[in-house]
Amino acid sequence: MNAIFPTVLKRLYRKEPISSFIIVVGAVDAVLGGVNEVGTLMILGLLTSGIAIGYRWWCIQQAETRFDRKSKQLYLPPSENRTPLPNLGSRRNPPL
Repeated sequence: MNAIFPTVLKRLYRKEPISSFIIVVGAVDAVLGGVNEVGTLMILGLLTSGIAIGYRWWCIQQAETRFDRKSKQLYLPPSENRTPLPNLGSRRNPPL
């Protein structure tokens, strides 16, 4: 558990560093507000973390729909228009 937890956190933080940073800031604000009994700071931290998590979820959903809608891209023309390739099986001496 101890070895897996930091690697998972690092992987998540590297994928989206901005939203991860905002989530961490919101969580710290919420903890400080809860410990010091400052309700507004705790609510601000919870709202900040919630908005950052919602934004990340929305971005993931948008990426999935973009990937689904993306048409396949052809790099070569259709086979009926293609000229035959040269035969590479014959060995010739290279020019000197």
